Amino acid sequence: MRVYRALVGLSLLWACGGDSNVTDPPGGQQFSLAIQGSGAGTGRVQTVTGTDPALDCALAAGGQGSGSCSGSYPEGASVELTVTPEAGSTFDGWSGDAASCGTTATCSVTMTQNNTAVAQLSTGAAGVQISSSAYYMDPEFGSEGAIIWVAEVRNTTNQTVQNADIEFTSHDASGQVLASDFTFVGPIPPGETRANQSLADLQGTEASVDIRVSDVQFATEDPHLSSAQITASDWKVDPETGLEGAVVWNVEVQNVSSTQLESVEVEFATYDSAGKIVAADHTFLDPIPPGEKRSAQGLADHHGTEATAKFQIASVE
Repeated sequence: MRVYRALVGLSLLWACGGDSNVTDPPGGQQFSLAIQGSGAGTGRVQTVTGTDPALDCALAAGGQGSGSCSGSYPEGASVELTVTPEAGSTFDGWSGDAASCGTTATCSVTMTQNNTAVAQLSTGAAGVQISSSAYYMDPEFGSEGAIIWVAEVRNTTNQTVQNADIEFTSHDASGQVLASDFTFVGPIPPGETRANQSLADLQGTEASVDIRVSDVQFATEDPHLSSAQITASDWKVDPETGLEGAVVWNVEVQNVSSTQLESVEVEFATYDSAGKIVAADHTFLDPIPPGEKRSAQGLADHHGTEATAKFQIASVE
C-alpha cells in the first residue's frame, strides 16, 4: 500500500509540475495559434517566459511575420501574448481571435479552436486618430458588391496635419485578411476633424474590419483654409434620388482673400443622433475671384439614420 501511494504521489507531482506559463488543463486535442500583423507599423509579439512552445514573431510593415509565429497548444490552454511596437510605430489594438483584448498590450488567448491573433500596428502620430467610423455591406453595388466605409479623423496635436492616410482591412472569422483599401484626409488644423469615404471588395465572409490611421504627415506651410469661408449651406434627404435615395446638399463659398482661389474643396459629412459618422462627400468649386462667391451641390449616401450634418473647407489652391 505504501508503494502504491508513493507512485500515485509521483504521478501527481509529474502532472502538476513545471514552470510553463501555459494554463494546460487535461485534454488530448491540440489547436494552433498563429500571430499576424496589420498596418504600416512594425513590432514584435512574444509569449511570456516559460511558455511551451515559445513564440517570438517579428512583424514588418504590412503585417508580414518572421521568426516563431505559430505553435500548437492543448485544448483549453490559455496562452499569454505581449506586443511591443518598434520606435516610430504605435500599437492600435488586437483583432482576429484576439479582438476581445482591445488595446491592452498583453492578451490571453484561450485555445478552444484554431486561433489567429492579429496585432494592429501603425505609424500614425498618437494625437491623430480615428474619431468615428462606419461601414456597410452592399451586395448590390456594381457587379460583385462592395463594402462602403467612412472614417473621420481628429487632430488633437498643436500642428496642422497635411495628410493622414486611413487604412481599411476586412477579416474572416479566423482572422485572415479578405480585402484592404485606403484613403486619406487633410489638411486638418489643430482640434478639427476631416472625413472621407471609400469602397473595399466584398467577399461575403467578413466577420470584422479594422479602420485606422496608418501614416501622418504634418504641414510645413500654411494651407490657407481661412481664405475661403462657407457663407450658406443646407441639406435634405431625397428618397427619390437614385435607387436608394440620397442626401442632397448645397453650399456657397466666398473668397475672403485678396487673390484668386483656383480651387476650393468642400467636405460634407452626416452623423446619426449619437454623433457617429454616417457618410461623407466632397465637391470642388471653380476659381473664385477675391470677394466673390460660388455655389455647388453634392450627393451623399443615404442610410436612413442621418440626424445632423457638417460642412467644412477641405482644401484651397
